[in-house]
Amino acid sequence: MDSFFIENEVKIDLLTKAYTKESILAYASFLIEKEQPFTFVMLNLDNFTYIKDTFGSEIAHKVLNDVSGEIRDIIEEQGVFGRGGEDEFYIIFKGLTEYDSLWSVCHTILVKINELQLPEIAEQTLTLTIGLSRYPDNAETTEDLQTCAEKALYRGKTKGRNCFVIYIPEKHANIMPKDEKQRALGAMSLHSNVFRFLTANDDLRMGIITLFNFISSYFEVDHLCIQTEKKICMQKIHPRSKTKDFRYIRHDLIRSNMNKLTEVLYISDIKNLIRAHHDELYRVLAEQGISSTCFCEISYRNEVYGMLRADMTCSENETRMWRYSEMDLLLTAAKTIALILHYTGKKIDNL
Repeated sequence: MDSFFIENEVKIDLLTKAYTKESILAYASFLIEKEQPFTFVMLNLDNFTYIKDTFGSEIAHKVLNDVSGEIRDIIEEQGVFGRGGEDEFYIIFKGLTEYDSLWSVCHTILVKINELQLPEIAEQTLTLTIGLSRYPDNAETTEDLQTCAEKALYRGKTKGRNCFVIYIPEKHANIMPKDEKQRALGAMSLHSNVFRFLTANDDLRMGIITLFNFISSYFEVDHLCIQTEKKICMQKIHPRSKTKDFRYIRHDLIRSNMNKLTEVLYISDIKNLIRAHHDELYRVLAEQGISSTCFCEISYRNEVYGMLRADMTCSENETRMWRYSEMDLLLTAAKTIALILHYTGKKIDNL
């Protein structure tokens, strides 16, 4: 045990039994004062808000506790583990600053969290985004070291999450992470665009095509389409999609797995379908090269018009996690399209 934890009063997070953020930052300052090299790590659980909203606070807290326990088991005595905000964690690796060693331990953390099986959220793959900075290479104060790690973490989020980024000044120094207000304003702007594209004129088909082009480009979604009960009516395929052969998927397969409250089916990794014994849906998605997908029902009151579908086609060793804002935007688009269809009396097949 480092002398810091013997000589100083440190606080413990009640939920995870990890050190508090204040204790972790104090320890970082202690190491800087002693001029001892170390790596400062920030870890953020991806899509935690979705887990909390879908499964409730009690299960969400269990997820945090299980994730923190898994990370502690991985790092063992290599590092000191702490918890900050709700789904934010920290690690300090004293004396560990070599790139290859950091790459190895972070890769292990990501793989183990991906493989973590929690029956309460059986069909969800847990992922982390990790940002790292090193003392004294990247900064000479605790505050600056934390800022560098935040920039690396933010870069990981914009890359698609479920990854780690080791801070390199030439690549990451100019990154400006968005604060809560900026994120809120950004979300408002995106939702405003949905309404603007779909209501720009009376040609709903053109509005949907414009919206698909925007979402495909902005979020780098491989495939967007609308399905009726029998066929795909319109679609947008991203130029970088690993496959171009997207086919109709039966609605009964989708609805049997759909969240009845949100009318959304989100599959972060189709391999989860095997563990949940949904073999037919897995086969259908796998045949099309789809690695993750999101379906939103296009419905208003008791009338169902179809499904808004979004697919990703990552390679076998990749995982593309949907951001909460992406799924929220798709749901807004689906409900807006349904509302327009209801009040105009149009049908998707006739657009």
